Amino acid sequence: MRILVTNDDGVQADGLFALVQALSQVAEVIVVAPDRQQSATGHAITLHKPLRLSPVALRDGSPAFASNGTPSDCATLGILEAMGGDVDFVVSGINHGPNLGWDIHYSGTVSAAIEAAIIGKPSLAVSVASWEKEIHWKPVAEFAATLVRWLATHPLPPHTILNINAPNLPQSELTGVAVTTQGRRQYVDRIEKRIDPVGKPYYWLGGSLAEEAAGAEAGSDVRAVADGKLSVTPVHLDLTAYSLLPTLGDAVKAWDSAGF
Repeated sequence: MRILVTNDDGVQADGLFALVQALSQVAEVIVVAPDRQQSATGHAITLHKPLRLSPVALRDGSPAFASNGTPSDCATLGILEAMGGDVDFVVSGINHGPNLGWDIHYSGTVSAAIEAAIIGKPSLAVSVASWEKEIHWKPVAEFAATLVRWLATHPLPPHTILNINAPNLPQSELTGVAVTTQGRRQYVDRIEKRIDPVGKPYYWLGGSLAEEAAGAEAGSDVRAVADGKLSVTPVHLDLTAYSLLPTLGDAVKAWDSAGF
């Protein structure tokens, strides 16, 4: 197998290195990742400046490519240029921080996996759901390698990814693996206004979670991680709200008959 590894934390991130170490046991691994931190860039792509691929070395001396592009750019460059389209899987991560619930709409990590799915390559997004300084990377890295081996004989449907989140726990303290739905994570107090030394306002975006994980719905990724489990959430690209189609269809018929 040939696997492209990318991320949004940068090519020298600890999580990416742990992932490369685990996946190298089961496949040939090529790394194309941002040359700097690009968290929360979402699915941005670069259209206004040239993109570059620069050879770099990881901490063990193994080769990689750094790009000045976004995580989604890195997925595209990795698949189509660095690997010439000969890619079996794309694995994005391991992200330092959660990509649970609605977080995926902001996530550069998940967006790189989605871009790979758009191109037509099966992909995973992998995160440790913690901002702590000391992170247990190895359990989820090894799980990702196990999952890739399984997917080799159980392929994902087209345009589908798996979003994996792990609690920050050693292997001995994990309570299992759960297949989950996408939970809810909404942030409040998202804008903090401050005044600079010359009296002009400036703003920090951030915020706190509206709901604690303890209140998360059963079966969700948020709940699973709070319970000490690895969460595996299948995600597809179709955002259609199918439940609204009949209601909107009836409304359109009425508008048509009334001539708008």
